[in-house]
Amino acid sequence: MFKKWVISIFLALSSVLNAQTELKVNLASALLLVPNIGIEVKLSETLGYQLDTSASFYDNVEGSPFHTIQIFNELRYYPKLKEGKNVRSFFIGPHVGYGMFTLKIPKFITSIVDTELKEEGSYQSGRNAYYGITIGKKIPLKNKKLGLELFIGGGSSQSNYKYYNKLGNRIYENPDIEKDFNQSGEELIYKGGVMLIYKL
Repeated sequence: MFKKWVISIFLALSSVLNAQTELKVNLASALLLVPNIGIEVKLSETLGYQLDTSASFYDNVEGSPFHTIQIFNELRYYPKLKEGKNVRSFFIGPHVGYGMFTLKIPKFITSIVDTELKEEGSYQSGRNAYYGITIGKKIPLKNKKLGLELFIGGGSSQSNYKYYNKLGNRIYENPDIEKDFNQSGEELIYKGGVMLIYKL
């Protein structure tokens, strides 16, 4: 029974990998030494599913840690194009993501907030949930196994986080209110770049 179950899973994985699977690496984020890799599986002529992740683990960037992890699940829709045009080139689709971060507070915040958050070496640590849309375009290369993908994604970013000073002590935005997490929600662009595609 177990052997049949293993064989079934193997056959299912084989069929998925044979369904024009693409492995990807983000050249733009690689220049910043923040790896971003992904895998896309063709579901049909007009649909695809992509899973991608990025991460950084730097302990000291301008005196503060820069740790980030993001993972996105994405459904892609490829509109049918007129004959003669590249098949599966333009795409659009919804995504859901999750992230964790420990990083320096952006200067545009500390420049307008007159609190301890201005302290050198201070940082914030927490987690994000992302709900948004990705759009992009694939560009074929001479080598049929390779391609490029230009993409950008954004939407709602919901965060729960805490502030800390350079010694690792908790900082409260309002000293009179000590709550477990600060919360914020923004609409912004949080993913994008140029993916190098390798077709299996």
